[in-house]
This record gives sequence, C-alpha cells and structure tokens, in this order.
Amino acid sequence: MAVKTGATAELRFDGVAIAKVRDVSVTFARDALETTGIGDLDRTYAYGIRGTTGSGTLLYDSADTATRAIINRLLTDTSNTNSISIVLDTSTTDGTLTGNALITQAGTSVSVGDLVSVPVSFTFTGKPTGTY
Repeated sequence: MAVKTGATAELRFDGVAIAKVRDVSVTFARDALETTGIGDLDRTYAYGIRGTTGSGTLLYDSADTATRAIINRLLTDTSNTNSISIVLDTSTTDGTLTGNALITQAGTSVSVGDLVSVPVSFTFTGKPTGTY
C-alpha cells in the first residue's frame, strides 16, 4: 500500500485543476441532537444534519485561470454554486470528493521574499459525492 503525498493530489474548481496549491483540508461534521426524555438519568443523542466545509491555500499565479476564478468568485453578484473537487491521487479515480460549493472566503497574503498566497474557504451545499 502506497502512502499518498501532496504531489499526487489536486484541487479542482469547476473541473479545472488549480495550478499551485499548498494545502487543502476538508471537514465533515454531523450535529448531535439530544433525544433525552423527561425522567431519563442520562443524556441520549441521535445523528442530525451533516455539513461539509473545506479550505486551501493557493499560490497566486496570474496565468492560472482557475486560481483567478476562485478569487474573483466572491466579487461577482451571482448566487450560483461552483463545483469543487479534492483529488487525493490523480492516477486513479479513488480518493476523489466532488460537490457543489459556495466560496465563502478568500484573501491574499504577501510577505517580503515569500510567495503570494491566497487562503480560500468553501462550504458544500448538499452531499458531496466520492469515496476515500
């Protein structure tokens, strides 16, 4: 079994791979709903609604249209969602998570002598598809 590294991974925005990504993370969360009744001595819970969020740090490259598109997404007045894909291994179809997402945050960070980085955050709307 081979361990995967960032060299085999990709972040895609509307199906187009973003050229340079430093890190990407995805978080799945599910609410715990309390189901404790009157007279119970211990709390009980059931699964609630699931939510999926993610973030990444892009390295700005003005020639990369996908990088520019994800940054400019917050500056548009449309309410459309975009397709976001996180691919763990580009040589197989395993380890790919895709879904419609809202770009919820983007910014830039510039340091003297360092790369221009663009941290972005996104929230999936609905259930993402794929397997790990």
